[in-house]
Amino acid sequence: MNAKKWLSIVLTASMIMILLAACGKGNSNNDSSASPAASPSGSASPSASASAAPADLKGHLVIWTYFDQVKQMADKFTEAHPGVKIDVQIFPGDQYETKLMTALQSGRNVPDIIDLDRGYIGKFLESKFLADLSAMGGEDLVKSYLPYVQAYGRSPDGKLKAISDNSSPGGFWYVRESAKKWLGTDDPDKISSMVDSWDKVIELGKKVAKDSGGKVHLIQSASALNDIMSYNTASWVKDGKLNIDPKWKDTYETELKIRANNVDAKLPFMSAGWGSALNDGSVILTSMPSWAVFMVDNKDGKAKGKFGVAKTPQGFFLGGRYEGIYEKSPNKELAYEVMKFIASPEWQKYNLEKTGNMPGNATVFDQNQDTFKSDLFGDQLILKTYADQMKAMPALQANKYDEGILSKWGKVAGDGLEKGASYDQVVAAFKKEVKNTYPELQVE
Repeated sequence: MNAKKWLSIVLTASMIMILLAACGKGNSNNDSSASPAASPSGSASPSASASAAPADLKGHLVIWTYFDQVKQMADKFTEAHPGVKIDVQIFPGDQYETKLMTALQSGRNVPDIIDLDRGYIGKFLESKFLADLSAMGGEDLVKSYLPYVQAYGRSPDGKLKAISDNSSPGGFWYVRESAKKWLGTDDPDKISSMVDSWDKVIELGKKVAKDSGGKVHLIQSASALNDIMSYNTASWVKDGKLNIDPKWKDTYETELKIRANNVDAKLPFMSAGWGSALNDGSVILTSMPSWAVFMVDNKDGKAKGKFGVAKTPQGFFLGGRYEGIYEKSPNKELAYEVMKFIASPEWQKYNLEKTGNMPGNATVFDQNQDTFKSDLFGDQLILKTYADQMKAMPALQANKYDEGILSKWGKVAGDGLEKGASYDQVVAAFKKEVKNTYPELQVE
C-alpha cells in the first residue's frame, strides 16, 4: 500500500461514495445515512453561536471542492446565517487540482473559498494565492487543535493559510470473529498491546501463519508500513537537498522481514482480493484511516458491530481536506466567518456525530471520548483508541516536494520488496527517480 494509491482513492472518493451509497473521503468523511458511522439521537446542530458573525450577516460566497459533503457544511452555515448564500461547486477529484491551479494563475472565476487535499496542499501553501488567516485572527481558531492538523495548514514561514475540520487518524481494523479465532481476543486494548511494536507484529504474524497452515495472514501488505511511517519521518527535502530519514532504512528492512516470514498477504491496497480480505477476515489486521468506512460491505447493516480497531505500533493518519481563502477574494471577511464555523467545536461535534469524521480540535476529541460510538465498531469508544497517538503525532508542515517524493519512495520500495532488493539498491533507484523528476534538488 503506497501513498500514491491512497492519494488516488482520496481524490476520487466522492465518486466512489455515490457508486457505493456509502461515504468517506480523504480528510475523513462518511455519510451516516449510508455508512456505518454513528448518528446518535439528539445530536445538537451547530447554531449561530458557532460563528461570531452577526445574525444579519449577508453576502454570497463560492466554494470549490472535490468532495460532496462540503454542501452539508454550507447548508449548516446558511441555516445559522440565512442572509448568506453559498454556491458549492463540486468537481471530479482527478481534475480538481489542475482546474484550481489554472483558475488561480489566470485570476478569472476564482472561488472565494478553496478546498485543498493533503496530497497537494504544499504547493498552494507556498504560493501567493491563499490569504493569511493568522493576520485575520486564525491563530485563535486553531489554538486547541491537534498539533499535526494545525501545522499542515501553515506556509513555510509559519503563517496559517488553511484550516481542516478533521484529523483522519488511522488504526488496525479487524473482524472481531477472526480476531477471536486467531488472536484469542477481540478486545481492542489487548490487541493493541499485542502489536505495539513491529517485532511483536512479526512474531504474532508467524504464529498466525503457522496455526492457519499459511491460509490466514496477520496484515494485508508489508508496504503498509510506508503509510504509517509517512508522517513519522523528517521532510524529504532539507536546505535544497534530498533528505532520507534513517527511519526509512529500518522501515524497509522490517518490510523485508514481514514478507520473509509470511506475515502479510501480499495484497496491495485496492488490489484483487484486498476488499474481500478486509470484509471476510482472512487478513486479521488492516491499516485503515477512520474515514474509509465505505470500503466495508455494510449492505442492509450487516457489518454493524462486526469490526474493532486497534492501535498500530505508531500513530498515523491518511488523507485530509483543508479550506483556505483566495487572497484576492472581494469577500474575505465573509469567507473568514466560514473558517470560524468549520474550526468551531460545535460544528466538529456535529460533524463527528453526523458522519463519523474524527475532529481536528483536540478538545472535541476529549469531550467525546467517553460517549462516541460508531455502528461499525459496536460498543468500542473509538475516539479513545485514536486520541493518545493523534496527540503525539509530530507537527510536520507541508511543502511542495514531500508528497511527490513520498510517492516515488512508495513505488521504488514496493518494487524492491517484491524483488527482495537490499535497502542500498532501493535507495540508489530512488535517488535516480528523484533526480530525474526534481533536477533543482541536490541529490547526493
